[in-house]
Amino acid sequence: MKSRLIIFDLDDTLYLCSNVVKPDYSNLNEIKPFLGVREFLINDDSKKILVTKGNKEIQEEKINILGIKNFFDEIFYPLEDKNKINCFRKIMQKYPSYHFLVVGNKITSEIRYGKELGLKTVLLNQGKYKTLKAKDDFEVPDHKIEEFTELNEVLKCKQ
Repeated sequence: MKSRLIIFDLDDTLYLCSNVVKPDYSNLNEIKPFLGVREFLINDDSKKILVTKGNKEIQEEKINILGIKNFFDEIFYPLEDKNKINCFRKIMQKYPSYHFLVVGNKITSEIRYGKELGLKTVLLNQGKYKTLKAKDDFEVPDHKIEEFTELNEVLKCKQ
């Protein structure tokens, strides 16, 4: 049986970023992971990879404040959303024997790129992109959850 590899987004997927983090990042020390994130990252035996768009130093600071860095096997820092698909491809090439799952909050990014590559996807319907409407089937996730704690139930289902 193949092992599972989960590709996570960071902002609005592992913690609430929208309407919380100030544009100048002056309040980063106030961010907290969503309920259940740390427990999941500690207890789930899947390989875990983080793909987070943005300035590497700022994203690293967020990861360190959240205290989650050591739970990931690898972390990718693409500068733009459109580069996430290349990160996903690299991960698939490096770990060909795994079942993949992409968890993100944006149908036009993580969900679309995961679906374009034939991966299973979970949309965490949080943050500023939660009202986006799918333009096509590539933006329709395999699973949709409202709270991070629902991820365990999704993983129990047949994917």
